[in-house]
Amino acid sequence: MARLWWLVNRRALFVTAVCLVIWRLLEQIPVSDVIPAFITTRLYALSNGPGFFAAIGPNSLPIASVSLAYEGIGPYVEALIIMSLVTAISARLGGMAGEPHGRVSLARWTRVLAMGLAVGQAYGLTVLYQNSNPPAFGPLDWSARLAVCLALAGGTAITILLADALDEFGLGFGNGALILYALGPLGSEVHRLAGYFASTPSVEALYKPVALWAAFTVVLTIAGVAVLLAVRRVNPTELRVLWSGVLRPPQFALYVVFLPGIAASYYYARYPAQAQWIYDNWRPYGSSVWLDAGYLLIHAGLVVLFALFVAMYDDRLMPLPSHLRRHVIPLALIGGLFLAVAVIVVPVANHMLTAAAGMLIPMSGADILMTVAVVLITVRSIEGYIGVAPFTASPSRLP
Repeated sequence: MARLWWLVNRRALFVTAVCLVIWRLLEQIPVSDVIPAFITTRLYALSNGPGFFAAIGPNSLPIASVSLAYEGIGPYVEALIIMSLVTAISARLGGMAGEPHGRVSLARWTRVLAMGLAVGQAYGLTVLYQNSNPPAFGPLDWSARLAVCLALAGGTAITILLADALDEFGLGFGNGALILYALGPLGSEVHRLAGYFASTPSVEALYKPVALWAAFTVVLTIAGVAVLLAVRRVNPTELRVLWSGVLRPPQFALYVVFLPGIAASYYYARYPAQAQWIYDNWRPYGSSVWLDAGYLLIHAGLVVLFALFVAMYDDRLMPLPSHLRRHVIPLALIGGLFLAVAVIVVPVANHMLTAAAGMLIPMSGADILMTVAVVLITVRSIEGYIGVAPFTASPSRLP
């Protein structure tokens, strides 16, 4: 059976491998208008002085933050999330979502929205990066700014093409965008760990921090798999224990907690003292323990709140039978609490303990859970599993 699957799916495996290689190459290609002074300064800073930058490790991708792939995937995933909301809110679209022509219409509008978000995000990035020292771009009049915005939007267009190729010819199974979205952090994690091993003065100095980081990562991965696969049987329907999903609640919470930082970036020239205070304190590792704790409580509370919100709009998208509806809120609350622990508490504990052990090795609970979810979705799709929304999968197909 395994040999038959291999023979039938050789083309799908080849297409998947090619798409993933292209995606990793795009992470090395910056938007063309980045000035040499910005790149030179980044290389100098990351190499701790004159010379070459690291070939491996966290500093081996000095211009990844302005690469076509890094800036391109975000708007597409955000468009998927927004269209899932629109589908839930609009009764008409909700009725069409399960029909073939309805799905095609939603897919087209998702791509249109992704391109619009890409241009808007690109404009914001041109403003943000111009406040760096040195600025990432040269003097930007309207035509130069438009050129940068179109170049960054081109990254989103390429992302859409790669995701479609994964879905149609590869092993995307309708989740090509999410596979690419999870691949970036996974590749960065490999680079970072390789850099730690290459630069450590001795194995003994790295032994405890890596052991702690590995323990947190393994435990969170196992817990993620267990919760994602866990179901509750109700007469005798199976309901997901993690009803809130993996991607959307942390993503919504992140949008909210980023708002003060974005506002500070835009108004830094007019209110430098206030903006700097936000930079120093509106984060989990700021200048005050009490402010840090407040930030973490707010962030965790938002994750739980949005977990409940996601469960409610999924129910609006495809209503549950009355005897099952009363189970949704408890399951969403359990899922939200699990996400808050996995995405916020565990990375902070890892940060503190690895730093105390001698070397800080950061981890992202959201990236681990997202990678686990994408792997599980892909493996179960290969095995022929078909989710029956809304009992065993999100109606919007988002994890």
